[in-house]
Amino acid sequence: MAIVDLLELSDATPGELGEHTGLASNLLAFHLDVLEAAGLVVRHRSQGDGRRRYVTLGPTATRSVFDPDGDRTAVPADRVVFVCTHNSARSQLASAMWTARTGRTAWSAGSQPAEHVNPDAVAIAAAHGLDLSVARPHAYGQVEVDPDLVVSVCDRVREDGLPFDAPLLHWSVPEPETAADFPATWSDLDRRLDRLADRAAVA
Repeated sequence: MAIVDLLELSDATPGELGEHTGLASNLLAFHLDVLEAAGLVVRHRSQGDGRRRYVTLGPTATRSVFDPDGDRTAVPADRVVFVCTHNSARSQLASAMWTARTGRTAWSAGSQPAEHVNPDAVAIAAAHGLDLSVARPHAYGQVEVDPDLVVSVCDRVREDGLPFDAPLLHWSVPEPETAADFPATWSDLDRRLDRLADRAAVA
């Protein structure tokens, strides 16, 4: 269950989980097989570097599975920046959802910002009462705050490296390609934001 606790706020590669738990690769693989069979974790290939795999909490990993005696240290999250490649969908949604959920201003940016926000992102935000109609993609250099937390919602930006001097969480959220993909993207972000809000502290 230490693996589940490690994945509460951030996805990780099997190698990273091995470093944190001290488990040999064969024993780690055994435990991941057990957890995956129970629906507690999911393993999938990176959308950036296809040789890399990420481990993510699965659909049955509700609050009840986390160790109440584990590390429940509050996470500074007063100035959160969400990042993805084009800053046109996932990071825009995450930023708006975080502000609506917590009342705290959030920022978003991309390594290769698009010309406009994806219309399907605008549409699903509107369906949930959020307005992205005037939102615009931004580059990293346009972020005007020193973040206390950076959340990558895209495998590519995490693997390419980020220019922020702040703690990093990684959410391996698949890139939505059609309008039909956006409900799953929304649900994925919603679950992750709920767990982060539960641990967040204002600096």
